[in-house]
This record gives sequence, C-alpha cells and structure tokens, in this order.
Amino acid sequence: MLGMKVKGVVLLLGLEILSQKRAKDVAYHWEKMLLCKQEEAGIQLNAEQADWRDDTDDESDDQELEAHYMYMAKLQQVSLNVDSGPIFDKEPE
Repeated sequence: MLGMKVKGVVLLLGLEILSQKRAKDVAYHWEKMLLCKQEEAGIQLNAEQADWRDDTDDESDDQELEAHYMYMAKLQQVSLNVDSGPIFDKEPE
C-alpha cells in the first residue's frame, strides 16, 4: 500500500512540474508570437527583442529534447503498474 502512495505522490509531483512547464511554454510562445507579428507588421524590433528572438530560434528544439529525456527518466523511475510494489515489499525468492 505504501508503494502505491509513493507512486501517487511522484505522479502528482510530475504533473505539477508539467503544469509549471506548460505555463512557461505558453508565456514563451506568446512572446515569440508577438515578436513575429511585430515583424510581419513592419515594426522594427529593438536590440533586446531581436537578440532574444535570435537566441530562442534553436531553443524550442532544445526544450523538446530536454522534455523528452526528463519524461523518459521519470518512466524509468516510476512504474505505473498498480499490481507491482516496491522491491522492499517483496519477499526474497
């Protein structure tokens, strides 16, 4: 029973991290969209905006790769199979 509670806590923690990441991603994409719309409208970006845009062009690929590896690491740490328990709950065979 303890194993299921621990798994539940880890799962909830993972969901909280995903929620925070999604909020960050929404803000990132919103800013990127606004800069693109300004450029399309012919409004010149200031130096700080242009630098940020240039720096973030490859960042989305990096973020996707990082998210993938974080997800894979979480899958290795937590088994979602309800029938399985932690190793210390099993009798030696």
